[in-house]
Amino acid sequence: MEPTELKRLPWFDGILDALDAGVIVLDRHARVQLWNGWMEKASGIPSATIHGRDLVEAIPGLRDSRLHGAVSDVLDTGAPSVLSHTLNPVLLPLRCADGRRMVHNVLIRPLAVGNNPYCLIQVTDVTAVVNRERVLREQRDARYRAIVDTAPDAIVTTDTRGVVQWANDAAARQFGYRPNELIGQHVRLFLADGTPDWASLTEEDETGRPAAFELIGRKRDGTRIDLELSLARWESEGRSFITGILRDITERRRNREELTANALAMRQLAEQTKATLDALPAHIAVLDHGGHIISVNKAWAAGGARAGFLGDGSAVGDNYLEACAAAQSGAEHADAVIEGLRGLLQGADDQEGGQPLSIEYPGLSADGPRWFRCLAAPMAAGPFGGAVLMHIDVTEIKSMEATLRKLVSQKSTLLREVNHRVKNSLQLVSSLLTLQTFSLPGEAERVHFQDARSRIEAIARVHSRLYQTEQFQTIEFASYLNELCADLSRASGGGTLCEVEVRADPIDLPIDQAAPLGLIANELITNAIKHRGAGQADILVELKKRDLAVELIVTDQGPGLPPGFDMHKSRSLGMRLITSLTGQIGATVALPPVRRGTSFRIALPVPAGDDPALETSAVEFNG
Repeated sequence: MEPTELKRLPWFDGILDALDAGVIVLDRHARVQLWNGWMEKASGIPSATIHGRDLVEAIPGLRDSRLHGAVSDVLDTGAPSVLSHTLNPVLLPLRCADGRRMVHNVLIRPLAVGNNPYCLIQVTDVTAVVNRERVLREQRDARYRAIVDTAPDAIVTTDTRGVVQWANDAAARQFGYRPNELIGQHVRLFLADGTPDWASLTEEDETGRPAAFELIGRKRDGTRIDLELSLARWESEGRSFITGILRDITERRRNREELTANALAMRQLAEQTKATLDALPAHIAVLDHGGHIISVNKAWAAGGARAGFLGDGSAVGDNYLEACAAAQSGAEHADAVIEGLRGLLQGADDQEGGQPLSIEYPGLSADGPRWFRCLAAPMAAGPFGGAVLMHIDVTEIKSMEATLRKLVSQKSTLLREVNHRVKNSLQLVSSLLTLQTFSLPGEAERVHFQDARSRIEAIARVHSRLYQTEQFQTIEFASYLNELCADLSRASGGGTLCEVEVRADPIDLPIDQAAPLGLIANELITNAIKHRGAGQADILVELKKRDLAVELIVTDQGPGLPPGFDMHKSRSLGMRLITSLTGQIGATVALPPVRRGTSFRIALPVPAGDDPALETSAVEFNG
């Protein structure tokens, strides 16, 4: 339901316009519902113009200001704010009657009318106070002024009837008169109606000094101010006089009200904090610097002596360290908790504070064995304690962790067995191809079968490595490459016909990249061996990490490629296989120029931030 207009009594506007303070009321959408006459004069904005408009839209200069944020806080959370001119030189665009910029303070607080929330903004003109303080500072700097004339407070001397006989400049300024205008006037001129008789207030406190009274003063323009009055009676030449010091305590009273409001807010915060701690299932206690319990939450108090955590049954006032030492449940871990807490409490007064404590231990509750985690952290030095301590029941978490570890172990065994069987199956296929090769009559057919067997063995080698490692998603490709080159070299006649040198950096590659890259390496090395020419095949295989890519470079010293060679147009099965596999893994193929032979460079992009080991751990943990 939208906020409704504030209902006003016939004399309501008259009272608000008579106030010597600005009054603004905003609805919950920050739209102006009330803009009194004082605000019209000080801002130059008529009430009819701004009524119903968003305050920030009507005065754009307030957007993102401290006042804008304070209004939002009141409407969102109900938290009041006091904006003083000392910390906020510019709040609202207000002017004094003479055109000078008005120095003002702003009080912002919630206002409830029925079920509708509103925001009340009270603006106070403190220009005169600021000017008075400036003048008083100038007076204090005057070296040859009389002490009374330079006093910051108003000092007035009257006869016993209350007629002013003398007043200092501060009194004149404070009440808006010239000094000679006060002489001969009764003190009722600058005191509010209903003030007790001036002479009746000349009392003394327990120390014999004049007692101080708080009362309301009245300036020449009718403005009411808060005063603190101290009177002293004295005699001269047979006549009695009364001298009074009238101190403007408007700001002090406002600060006192603010402190009262802040104290209430602190009490509310403390109650909210206690309610929050009581709602938590953890057993929480606050310890002082000596280890004594000064506060516990509901779970700790209700747990009693059979809750199962270390020190259960201890209450406010008990020494928790002694309770731990006497504990039966979890006693084997009590020494570690005591030692950790003692070090934490001893370091609580240090600037950096003691080291937080975290220990898991088994306990025995009324419901059977339980697991708890003890957490403790230092609190700021002061009267509120040295550490906050909690015991959390983690029995279910421990049970889940054990179940997860069992599942991960079962999965690891299963994956290892799968890779083992795949490897054995591929080796069986390789053996069958080898046997079939012996029965083939033609050399060309035998070569094709040998190439197929080599490719199958390259894939089998991947699964063999997966079977032998704890990682099931990645392969350390440098070791794989060394093993592949050694097998191909032996199969081609060893050092007499083939020499393969490997320079590989240790790099972990995911299996979906490692298997195709292994087949590519197999094809390139096999081609280099087959097409070596009349001499020995000298092959260099390099694996390097380059910024965000992994490079596989295979270089031979053979006769080289024919002129105009285009591997994308080649009809060779090996070249077509290399082209297909590089496209599959998003790699690129380049033929860098060399003085002799042929060089192939395969660049495999590796996304930034990828960590195959972390990915593997996540996959294993999540299943």
